[in-house]
Amino acid sequence: MSEAIDGQPTETPIRDAACLVVIDTSGSEPTVLMGRRHASQVFLPDKWVFPGGRVEDDDRALANRFGGGFMPADLAHEIKPFALAAVRELCEETGLIVGKNTPFADQCAAWEAFAASGHSPAPEALLPFARAITPPGRVRRYDTWFFVTKAKAVSGKSTLPDGELLDLAWFTFSEAAGLDLPRITKLVLDDVVALILNDPDINGLSELLPFYYSAGSAYRRDLISCKVAPSAP
Repeated sequence: MSEAIDGQPTETPIRDAACLVVIDTSGSEPTVLMGRRHASQVFLPDKWVFPGGRVEDDDRALANRFGGGFMPADLAHEIKPFALAAVRELCEETGLIVGKNTPFADQCAAWEAFAASGHSPAPEALLPFARAITPPGRVRRYDTWFFVTKAKAVSGKSTLPDGELLDLAWFTFSEAAGLDLPRITKLVLDDVVALILNDPDINGLSELLPFYYSAGSAYRRDLISCKVAPSAP
């Protein structure tokens, strides 16, 4: 909860965020990239998560003028800033670049680290995969879109990661399931496992995606389209 106003607690504001699930299917067993949050962080301390973070105003502005493609081509415009944020956050937290080997002319403050790599973002390599809203009563709340991409979509590396995630490593699905995961990360990981079982090369794209939100003490799972504007949190 937020600070009380006139003695009444106010609900924590919901911020937009994006996560990118990077899957490497080149080996005998698929692996996923994950990192551990600092124990000192207020939100999900010491938990293992997918790379990601908040959607910045620069991501929204860039989405309005971005000349590159998205996946699907008719991805709802409201979701495009999330896809761009997922590319940017992957770069910042892991140093990995999902981009094209051409200079990024449309630079802005939030994208300085990415632009310094000499690449342009390639959100068309990301498959929209899930949406989740943090339940009420948490110290932080996010409306998060999850995307999936293949490790071979990584075209380069930038400077060293920003250090927000510790112990970055690739894990098999069974290894990842044994980590200390937030509930929503576990649910999304289960969906990723199901995806790989049905589509090992991650070539398919379903318009309908799982949407997780609070229903009492549990998450409810509905299906929503990535081609229409998402409902307000």
